[in-house]
Amino acid sequence: MMVGWGINHIFLLNPYMFTTTMKRVLLLFCLITIVFALPAHGLAPKKELTAVRVTTKPVIDGNLIDEVWKGIPIATNFIQFEPSNGKPSNFKTEAKFIYTDHSIIVGVMMYDNNPDGILKELSKRDDLNNTDFLSLVIDPFNTGLDAFEFIVTPAGVQWDAKVVKGNEDSSWNAVWNSAVIINEKGWSTEMEIPYSALRFPAKEIQEWGINIVRNIQSVREKVTWNFIDKEEDGWVSQSGVLKGIENVHPPVRLSFTPYFSTYFDKSSDKSAVDVNYRGGMDLKYGINESYTLDMMLIPDFGQVQSDDEILNLSPFEVKFDENRQFFTEATELFDRGEIFYSRRIGGRPVYMDDVEDQLNENEDITENPIEAKIINATKISGRNTKGLGIGVFNAMTKNTYAEVTDTLTGDSRKVKTQPFSNYNMLVFDQSLKNESYVSLFNTNVYMPELDYVANVSGTEFEFRNKERSYCLKGTGIVSARFGKGESDEIGHYHELEFGRIKGKFTWDFYHRMISDKYNPNDMGYLSRNNLINNNLEFYYNNSEPKGSILARNWNLRFNHEARYAPARFSCFTIFYDAHVKFKSYTDVGIYGNFRPLHQYDWDEPRVDGLKLRKGSSAFAGAWISTDYRKAFAIDIRGEYGKRLSNDNLQVFEFEIEPRYRFSDRFVMSYQLEWGRNLNDLGYVDDEEINGKTTVYIGDRTNSYLENKLTGSFIFNNKSSLSMKVRHYWAKAEYNSFHTLRSDGGLNSTDYNENNDINFNSFTIDMVYSWRFAPGSELAVVWKNTISSEDDKIAHRFVNNLKDTFDAAQFNSLSVKVIYYIDYMSLKRKG
Repeated sequence: MMVGWGINHIFLLNPYMFTTTMKRVLLLFCLITIVFALPAHGLAPKKELTAVRVTTKPVIDGNLIDEVWKGIPIATNFIQFEPSNGKPSNFKTEAKFIYTDHSIIVGVMMYDNNPDGILKELSKRDDLNNTDFLSLVIDPFNTGLDAFEFIVTPAGVQWDAKVVKGNEDSSWNAVWNSAVIINEKGWSTEMEIPYSALRFPAKEIQEWGINIVRNIQSVREKVTWNFIDKEEDGWVSQSGVLKGIENVHPPVRLSFTPYFSTYFDKSSDKSAVDVNYRGGMDLKYGINESYTLDMMLIPDFGQVQSDDEILNLSPFEVKFDENRQFFTEATELFDRGEIFYSRRIGGRPVYMDDVEDQLNENEDITENPIEAKIINATKISGRNTKGLGIGVFNAMTKNTYAEVTDTLTGDSRKVKTQPFSNYNMLVFDQSLKNESYVSLFNTNVYMPELDYVANVSGTEFEFRNKERSYCLKGTGIVSARFGKGESDEIGHYHELEFGRIKGKFTWDFYHRMISDKYNPNDMGYLSRNNLINNNLEFYYNNSEPKGSILARNWNLRFNHEARYAPARFSCFTIFYDAHVKFKSYTDVGIYGNFRPLHQYDWDEPRVDGLKLRKGSSAFAGAWISTDYRKAFAIDIRGEYGKRLSNDNLQVFEFEIEPRYRFSDRFVMSYQLEWGRNLNDLGYVDDEEINGKTTVYIGDRTNSYLENKLTGSFIFNNKSSLSMKVRHYWAKAEYNSFHTLRSDGGLNSTDYNENNDINFNSFTIDMVYSWRFAPGSELAVVWKNTISSEDDKIAHRFVNNLKDTFDAAQFNSLSVKVIYYIDYMSLKRKG
């Protein structure tokens, strides 16, 4: 008992000693475990299939009656992935592979005793709704790490993705051909994948990793040709092997996608409509069989979906999703150490908020762009036959200016908010045996006018044992910022993680340390630095059906957090999460956390060296999700949290999302989310008095209400209309104010300025899309945006909504045409 108390005492009260000791113990433990761990069960043997070369390809119509399909070896005996992992499929599936000099073709017959019951809901390309589907997974280098995935549904909708280390990137798009038919036996498909859509080694005899996944949505059964064990980490590595492909050569991969767009923009505070014309082109070129060059010349992102803006009262930056296709497609190699956040490129100008401080008397800001204009962007990425992945990225933004106008004379002048900037990243990623890898990477941001350079360099690795039952991961990064007339700023970050990754019961431990000077945010994203973190987590996942339960899982996590400099305790948290899936396909889950000790928040005061003391707390949530196969489905979530101390914080959250499928073409969903924090303590302001900084902390009531309506009408598998309407209302009302003491406590004060906030964001995104040719699209987009913020709190929703619509709004109607041109297709036609 005394020994246990001593360990806990060090763990909670002396984090620096704990961290140093734990690093040594962890390293020793890792070495012992890797060397002496008992081997896990052997890996299952892989199925093999032979593809047959043909001189005449079949008509791609989904009907497998062409003479060419006769006598071709058949892939059959599919095995359940779910619900009964490892058992034979209840549905017969047969697949055949043939190939030509230009493409590989798969024909699959999917038997179903109830063809009328096959679910075939239409959707946009790269969306899968309530439908059956057939997925073809191709790993041309047969490494078990990267793959290409091609999916088709009974409605003929295509979905494709690039898979890297088990993660599907559906922003990757390829041009390929497919067709389906539904008959009295079930449904069948033919899929033709041109070699230009793949990357494969230049050798006479190919041996590809391959798997076929079939989803039978009516009974929620998913089956695979080569068995995928849910207790095995990694699913691409559990593919079978396709042989027989010989004497095919990687083609010249060269395509052009020119575009032309027209914008009609109208702001409510201006009478005129601004008309803009834009044109440009994207280029893809296969440098060799492994590496591809992507170039974006004169980019246009005006049709990108609006961000879901929120009222952010925290000291941390909000991270928005990247919706620009060039920055989401084929960028998996750059996803290292959180040092590549593409929203930095063409994002908010660095000196945008300083314009107001540069105004002369009688001057107003008439224009202040919220985005720096991108000149162009280029990336090279790919992996060779020896497993070496290389990624090179470069982008440039031009000078960005705000415009200010003298209200008396009408004279205008420009204020530079960001000078010309260059963004660069380089990655080397070497694949190793057993799905292991090691990476080296570097980012560099250069602003010549300011003589400013931000450089981040690091390494990342993952090692797995032969049975892929244990895993050791690590990251080490150094950041450096150099500015003219400013002191150099150099920081470091490292993380080490070890755990068991195979079986029903798994666990992992990680240690993370981020110095106070580490800052990758010129091109990356880090919400906070100056941190020491130790985390121990246990998982239990059981996918074996039992009684009325299909699957259940839970995890328990212990997290200790401390400040790096000076080394001080921050908080200790226990997290829990549990989830049960029933045979009715209703999912139920609970989650939460418990902090048994008081905590110190070192970030909320916004002043180095100060902390805000918060009491112990408990938080709990629950959710339920019903069966999406039914026309009506609903998701519900509720949360409640409370401080177990005198500050009396209470947190409430509720979310409900019903959705209704009117037909296989038309579906709508509505999401209502509400949250309220009572007696929340947060930063208000600070000022320097007699050489000492005084921080004011407010006791406030925060609340938000979000309404979101989304819907889509699918005309056919090439044409669709979609809509998203969102209104977000948030407010912060201050009840009292305090000054912050050096020990983290609060004192009373006579400070009483109005810091209340009433924030609204209203957006409409409506998109008509028509894929009129392979890889080509016509898009008509209407966007409406209203955003307002003031210190007058609205207490009634109707009054607030009226005030919102009275605020300035921006409307944009755009038409954009992009056309895909493939060099090899032109060459063959010529």
